[in-house]
Amino acid sequence: MNGKPARRIFLLALILAVAGAALFVIYAFAPGSSIFYPPCVFHSVTGYHCPGCGTARGLHRLLHGDIRGAFAMNALTMVALPFLLYAMAAEVLKSLYGRRVLPLPEISARAGWFIFAAVMLFWILRNIPMYPFTLLAPH
Repeated sequence: MNGKPARRIFLLALILAVAGAALFVIYAFAPGSSIFYPPCVFHSVTGYHCPGCGTARGLHRLLHGDIRGAFAMNALTMVALPFLLYAMAAEVLKSLYGRRVLPLPEISARAGWFIFAAVMLFWILRNIPMYPFTLLAPH
């Protein structure tokens, strides 16, 4: 008997177990008030918010149904989340079935640079201490 299907099922079960455990921790333990979450090193050292600052707090709020609060923590993560989840699902299904089940678009170099520039712009804008840019900082 070929061990590949069993290995794929094990891999899927492992991924789902780790993802489920991570979601449980993020749901059950509020970031900022538990020991599970390390502080952002960039923010600790510089006092500025990195592009990822507020992501854990935003996911915690999202899992509790607070969409507005999730966007207030990190709008970039909330906008990117559906695309990231789709890409992860596509890769998990590919690992499970041994072939591509969900199509993934090719990302051109130009699109990659655009995404990079958007993240850098978000990083800069969320650290400008004046309205409306202060809305981009986690709060």
